[in-house]
Amino acid sequence: MNYSLIVRPEAELDILESSQWYEDKQENLGVRFLDEVEEKIHLITQNPLHYQVRYKNTRLALIKHFPYAIHFLVSQQNVIVLAVLGTREDSDKWP
Repeated sequence: MNYSLIVRPEAELDILESSQWYEDKQENLGVRFLDEVEEKIHLITQNPLHYQVRYKNTRLALIKHFPYAIHFLVSQQNVIVLAVLGTREDSDKWP
């Protein structure tokens, strides 16, 4: 069963800023980052309960080849993406 997807504006900004940072480091690396984020979000919407609750009902899904995690909630039949943050970022930035 697929869940509906809601991406908060803050998470969209996280994704765009991180993608641009990678693109500035190496051509097409930002595109690869975006592809992997999209792939992981697709997997999350197929089975969001597969991912463990890490804090305050928020689940984390690690992105395969990048040190980032997607922070999301499951509410009824919705997956709500709150943030996409580096795994080394200060937890004060967590939603």
